[in-house]
This record gives sequence, structure tokens and C-alpha cells, in this order.
Amino acid sequence: MKKLIIILLFIITSGIFSKTTDEFLREFGILDKSIEYYNKALNIKSMNGGIQEIRSAYRDAVKEDERNYLALDELGNIARMEGNIRDAGNYYLKSIEVNPDGYDSYSYIIDLYRSEGNAEKMKEYAEMLVEKHPDYPDGYYVLAQMYEEAENKDNALKYYSDALKKYDNYNTDKFPDKAEVVLENRKLDSIIGIADIYTDRAEYVKALDKLLLINPLSSNYSDIERQNYTNAVIESLEKLNKQNRKLAGRYLRTFQDRNVLPRDFKF
Repeated sequence: MKKLIIILLFIITSGIFSKTTDEFLREFGILDKSIEYYNKALNIKSMNGGIQEIRSAYRDAVKEDERNYLALDELGNIARMEGNIRDAGNYYLKSIEVNPDGYDSYSYIIDLYRSEGNAEKMKEYAEMLVEKHPDYPDGYYVLAQMYEEAENKDNALKYYSDALKKYDNYNTDKFPDKAEVVLENRKLDSIIGIADIYTDRAEYVKALDKLLLINPLSSNYSDIERQNYTNAVIESLEKLNKQNRKLAGRYLRTFQDRNVLPRDFKF
């Protein structure tokens, strides 16, 4: 089964933080005046202000302190939204230059290169993200998708498994930028990726056991992810049924009990 690849979530608005952006910027040593302009931009956004006014405030933040990496990221996001790909890339690269230990900038530029079809650069920055932040799951997730697309099943399985572990143990204090719904959908997508590979290897029981780790009906998953999940279940069940009808029947009843498949489902 060809699983729909879910791209990295691109968001213009700021993420959900357990710490304020003030704290991040002050810990990084950003000048107060730069932080003041950055907060001004955030306030304008919250009031649905115009994009030119928002951009002007972010630019002022960078003029006051060129190391304000969060303002650089936001300028990159605005440029990308407007279709200015080169400017967006330059802003993200500058943010990484001044704060190589950041992580959002890597995600932004990876997604930018994805939209441009530049797999080489995607892989380069995904590997950098994994190296810089081994506890942050997105780098593993991107590499898993890339290896899956390249039909490199061994590496895809490795990186999906690594990503799943990181999503399961996501540290919201260390990486306070992911909404719970995003984390849950990424976990499910990683599980589907692992199950697809096991199914390709005719390891149907492993695939089904992995799919049983999550009940997609109990959480706020997207409709696309639910359909991907159901497709993965059906494919593994049908193939297992050709090998072992009794065992396939037991798994079928389990998924029916979870309301993943209807009671009248037939192989």
C-alpha cells in the first residue's frame, strides 16, 4: 500500500509554548529593545493586523539585534507565505547560523526544500536536526519518509521506529512547540509506516501488533490518517488470512471490537 505522506506542518503563527518567547529570547541574550519589537509583532498578529505592519515589527526586532532568531524565523515564514522562496530560505539559514542549537528553523527549511523538491538538502538538514537534537522526533520522521520513498525499507523502519520512540517520550518542556494533535497524528503515521514495512516483508503479525498500539477512534486524528490506518489494517489482515485463516480471524475480531472494521467485514 502506498501511504500518503504527510508533510511537515507549516505554520505562520507561533507554536504553543510552556515558556514565553520572552524567556527564550532573554536566555539567548537578545537585547530588550529587540524583544520589545518582537512582542509588538506578536500583538499585531493577535489583533489580526496587516502583514506589512507585522513584517515591519519583525524587521525592527532584527535591526535591534540581528541574533533574534525567532524574528528571523517569522520573517522567513512571511516570505514563504508570499511565495518569496529565496528570501524565506535566507532568513531560515540566518536563523540557523545565529542559533545552530535551535530546532524550529531546521523544520522550516526542511519543509521549504520539500516544497522545492530538493531531496538532497532535505536530507542534509534532517540529519543535522537529528545530530543537534537527538531527542527531537521530527528529523527522524522526515528521514523515515525519505527512505520509504526511496524504497530503502531497512532505514525507513529504523527511522520510523526512532521517531515513534521520540514522539512517545516527547519533552514539552524542552521542545514546547507541538500541539498534542500534531504529536498524536505523527505517532500514528509512524506506526502506519512501520506496519507497511512489516507487511511488505510478509511479517503480518508484527504489522498488526504494531497497529494495535493505537486506537485511531479514541483520539483526534485526521480523517486522512484514520483512512491510512484502516487501509493498513485491511491489507495486513487479508494477507495474513491467506497464510493462517484462524489467526487472521482472531485479529479481525479485535479490530471489529475496536470499531475499526464493521462486523460484516469479509475477507
